[in-house]
Amino acid sequence: MSSKPSPSETLSSSPSVPTSGSTPANGKGTSPNTDVELKSMRPDAPKQSIPLGEDIMQLARIGEIGAMQNLFATKKLTANHRDDEGITPLHWAAINNQYAMCKFLLENGADVNAKGGESVATPAMWAAQRCHYYIVALLLTHGADPLLTDVQGYNILHLATIDGNAFLLVLLLHQEIPVDVVDQQGHTGLMWAAYKGYPACVDLFLRWGANANAVDEGGLTPLHWALVKGSLPSVLKLLEYGADRFAKTRDGKSPMTVAQEMNTLRVWNRALAEHGYEPDGTQKLVPMGLSNIVRNKSLMAKFFFLWPVLTILIAIWMLSQLPVLLGVPLTLATLFGMQWLAQQVANRGPSEFRVLQKTPYLSGVFAGTLFWVGFRWVFQVLPSTFSSHLVLNVLFGVFYSLTAFFYTMAMIGDPGYVPKVSSRNQQREVVKELFSLWKFDEENFCVPCMSRKPIRSRHCRRCGRCVAKHDHHCPWIDNCVGANNLRHFVLYILCLEIGIILFVQLTIGYITDLPSIKDAQCSIINDALCDYVSRDTFTLVLNIWIILQLVWVTMLCAVQLVQISRNQTTYENMRGHAIDRSVPSSQAFASAMTAGTTSLDAAGLSAAGQGPNPALAHSHGPRRKTGCISQWSALLGFDAFFRTAKDGLRDGAHGGRARNPFSRGVTTNCRDFWCDPAPIFGKRESGAAMLGGEVVNYNDMYETPLQMHTGRSGDGYRSVAGDEPGSMV
Repeated sequence: MSSKPSPSETLSSSPSVPTSGSTPANGKGTSPNTDVELKSMRPDAPKQSIPLGEDIMQLARIGEIGAMQNLFATKKLTANHRDDEGITPLHWAAINNQYAMCKFLLENGADVNAKGGESVATPAMWAAQRCHYYIVALLLTHGADPLLTDVQGYNILHLATIDGNAFLLVLLLHQEIPVDVVDQQGHTGLMWAAYKGYPACVDLFLRWGANANAVDEGGLTPLHWALVKGSLPSVLKLLEYGADRFAKTRDGKSPMTVAQEMNTLRVWNRALAEHGYEPDGTQKLVPMGLSNIVRNKSLMAKFFFLWPVLTILIAIWMLSQLPVLLGVPLTLATLFGMQWLAQQVANRGPSEFRVLQKTPYLSGVFAGTLFWVGFRWVFQVLPSTFSSHLVLNVLFGVFYSLTAFFYTMAMIGDPGYVPKVSSRNQQREVVKELFSLWKFDEENFCVPCMSRKPIRSRHCRRCGRCVAKHDHHCPWIDNCVGANNLRHFVLYILCLEIGIILFVQLTIGYITDLPSIKDAQCSIINDALCDYVSRDTFTLVLNIWIILQLVWVTMLCAVQLVQISRNQTTYENMRGHAIDRSVPSSQAFASAMTAGTTSLDAAGLSAAGQGPNPALAHSHGPRRKTGCISQWSALLGFDAFFRTAKDGLRDGAHGGRARNPFSRGVTTNCRDFWCDPAPIFGKRESGAAMLGGEVVNYNDMYETPLQMHTGRSGDGYRSVAGDEPGSMV
């Protein structure tokens, strides 16, 4: 491994500008912009000066077990053969991800802790450099010492952190490696993760108990290093875990000073603002001594939920009482002012409420609308139309009550959170089991939850949990939609759709029956229409407001009904294919045993459309910025509607979409959903659902039910239990 400059050398010893020409351990100069990169352990393949069949290093590198056996049989060479630099065949097999070759060499007595190369590193370190965590796991089970260091004092945890693979870090942290173990310059793994800008790794270290205020030889903390890189998510996470905002290095540099020198002051100021701090790092003051109230998460959740109730009332009152040319601009200005005020409260409240869309604000918009519709119906519309429109009133009362009930159930109920394991010993057993199944990957393991992911589950960053049969996180109910509350959610929007239509019909009859207003005058409409508008302007404006909502509710109903017919979630719909783990798992196993790679990307097996993996920090690239139109399109469900309309009623069996392994045909899919025996008005078993007429539980379903077509009817199915990975080799 080539020498790596110390990260502390990227900071200047001068308080103003970085210096150049610093001298790292290898004695070579490095510029102030030098990036700390883990270079190739061995950039060039071993030179072939002898026939391939007798070159033990080349055979180890390409994984030719048969030829290696012949060498050992003739007793010309052994598994512990070393070249001039002390490199063994196991080094080459490890760095090239030759799992079968590594296992063969270990079974033939290879020294798992042999050190070699310029960096004097072990095979496990070589494998860690390329993030071959299946190889690392194999070596660890055969006695590899994770605390050994190379010539520069880096152990395997440091090397894995520098490359930024969270899955490898999970494996290593479960090997009892001290989380704050330091290298020769006093850098912890958290410092390296912060410096390299790997938020997933920073989060993992902090949740594992890493010291957010540890200092290296130069007095720099992880927060200083995060500002060197300018990684906003890393800075935010460190501040969340109590990193000292005023810590100074031995040269007297605070985090603000480092941010100024590294041109990351904008990141620093934004991170401070999102955590409720002034640009100088002090806590933002709230007027009138309301600091304790504003920073109380429970009270603020209630405030954001109730604030739209008042906002809607004021807006409708102003539009109904003021002339149009005056009322519209004043209403818009008032709405803007009230939202601005809510945002100012959010800026000083809990950190997770910095963005209004992440508060119960949008759910309060619907709750406020529901409340004022009910209030107006009870005190105005119902008394006037009870005798003339009895049936409509009864129907509206029923659907209004059902809407309120299902809305409440969808909002406050458990959407189907996947149970977490309770201890690190249990987590270790889960990791060990997944390695034995060749399923330790992003599809089967959740790094934030440290638990195995059931099929169709997904981790919700807003909720901080994995949700079984995850459909989507709905800001209009401030909750996830999953296995437990999907039916409540669908019933809520269906009842809402019918309720809006009934209320519009009621108000038409109500307005018609009201007496005419004498001398009614309007500025922009004719006298006949002005007469109707003047009879009860408040109710008419309220009707216009709910009719606008009818547009997105109708689209949402259409999307959900089509997805029910497909037995598909919104997440699966937007990904463009259904989740099917049975194929990648067996392919990964076969690839590892034959081609020598467990990486789906490297083997060309990654399913298109899966998107970046949040747990693989090194794969993080710049995220696409979403504009206002895109955000509201997602919030109102337009994107899902157009995607569903484009695909029609196809469930994945035709039209180029990946096969949906959960679909049992439209009739069976609908029967499974609507005839689910779980109580609609009572508590249901967490994760339980119907699939193919049978009760299943998505909390502990880890295999995809593989559908096998036996004829035109397509009614034949078989389990994937027989598809053992070993049969693929």
